[in-house]
Amino acid sequence: MNPADPVDWIAYVDTASAAIGLPIDPAHRAAVAANLVRMAQVAGVVDTVPLADTDEAAAVYRP
Repeated sequence: MNPADPVDWIAYVDTASAAIGLPIDPAHRAAVAANLVRMAQVAGVVDTVPLADTDEAAAVYRP
């Protein structure tokens, strides 16, 4: 997926939920899509953090 391409999140919700057999009430589709938009925005920010090849995930998180 190209980050510059717009995403049809409602279609994604329908396709992904059908693929994994997860029924989503039509009344909740828009809210699920809105949460995916927020998660994509957060992921975009996280993706800007530079990492070295030697960086590893912490075994224990300490702020």
